[in-house]
Amino acid sequence: MSPIAIGLIIFSAMMHAGWNLMGKRHAPSLSFFTLSMSAGALAFTPFVFSLLWQLPAMPATFWWLLLGTGLAQAVYMAGLAWAYARADVSLIYPMARALPVVMVPCISWLLLDNRVLTAADWLGMMVIVLGSLILPLPRLSALHWRSYATPALGFMLLAALGTCGYSLIDSAALRVLRQHGLSAFEAGSLYLTLQAYSSVLWMLPVCLLGQQERPTLRGLLQRQQMKVWASTGIAILLTYWLILIAMSYVTDVSYVVALRQLSIPLGVLAGIVWLKETPTAPRLLGVTVIVIGLLLVALG
Repeated sequence: MSPIAIGLIIFSAMMHAGWNLMGKRHAPSLSFFTLSMSAGALAFTPFVFSLLWQLPAMPATFWWLLLGTGLAQAVYMAGLAWAYARADVSLIYPMARALPVVMVPCISWLLLDNRVLTAADWLGMMVIVLGSLILPLPRLSALHWRSYATPALGFMLLAALGTCGYSLIDSAALRVLRQHGLSAFEAGSLYLTLQAYSSVLWMLPVCLLGQQERPTLRGLLQRQQMKVWASTGIAILLTYWLILIAMSYVTDVSYVVALRQLSIPLGVLAGIVWLKETPTAPRLLGVTVIVIGLLLVALG
């Protein structure tokens, strides 16, 4: 990996952890992420404006995929927001980030007959699950089903399922864009902007109709709040955009995947230092085990 790629990926990992902390600290709600995604989509539109002329040539399949990924992204944002409203970032963030690494290949293996998982992949995924089971425990000796039967972890699973949904859909949609002559970077840049618009299309009605979300939405439209969610939205899209750039500087994308996991310990550390969350022994051990599992999957 070149120094440029390493720098871009580390900065992207820091930014990913950062926008999650902003959502937790300021207004953990679907309204916050809806406004953020709106701002991010608007900010990125000028960068992809020259590519928009190719959209009329896209088949109906692409538009259905775009609608589907927007729904999955909305589910992810809703689960994340409502989990953060009930629990610490240092608990929710590593699990929501890591579990899709297990869930996506398992779904592909079971439903799509994609049987490319190696022994190292299976070992890494089992280690991730082990770390995720350790993480929510109040103490290491308190292994009980009640430790997992919480609304926060339920919403975290919803976020993980949303991640699975858009991960599986996005690969198919990006293939369509590539088949129409766009480079990998052009396809990724255009797609992440369109995906943001699609997710807002799904999230906004919930914010306008929800009894808890509607007053939050009004409060966030105050001028002093706008800078927070606007900068968060730009960070959300910029996080992946930097990864797209970094991929052009590496010969093996598995190194990109592995280094991106730096965001997990960074997010936990920031939650403890910045938000004053309690660094319990199970939480620190669980995060360490999860990162080991992720590295096994990424480099296996």
